[in-house]
Amino acid sequence: MKGLIYTVLAVILCALQTTVFETLRVFGARANLMMALVVCVALTRGSFVGGAIGLLCGLITDVMGYGTFGVNSILMLYTGVCIGFFSFKFYRIRGIVAVIFSIFAVFTYNLIYYFFVYYIWGKGGMWFAITKIIIPECLYTAVIAVPLQKLIIAVNRHLDIKQER
Repeated sequence: MKGLIYTVLAVILCALQTTVFETLRVFGARANLMMALVVCVALTRGSFVGGAIGLLCGLITDVMGYGTFGVNSILMLYTGVCIGFFSFKFYRIRGIVAVIFSIFAVFTYNLIYYFFVYYIWGKGGMWFAITKIIIPECLYTAVIAVPLQKLIIAVNRHLDIKQER
């Protein structure tokens, strides 16, 4: 049941990312809702579920045509697994934890993505990408991650209570 809820949430967030948040750019950057979902789920459910959601979100992002096919899937899979390893240390998750992990995850994801898709082929400057694209996207995604984390915690609580009955 949780897998179905996460899948529906991923599809809804992808639709929002490509429509509403595409027009709501802040400093020219758009929020990476799929990465925010991966971070929040990995923090609440651990590395296995985080990796599965990362793979799902990466595949959805790849299918939607954002960049080279497969790169998003692999990067989001590894992001979900790596952040999931820290979920046991942050059992009582607060908003600041989601913000910090979102900033770290989006920065690392975008840096690696930019390096493999653009910089290695000589397209564009790295400093420009970091200052004008990556950092604003990190901050924008981190702000979005807090309400998304609260939503995921509420869904998890509701499903856990329902499962106990």
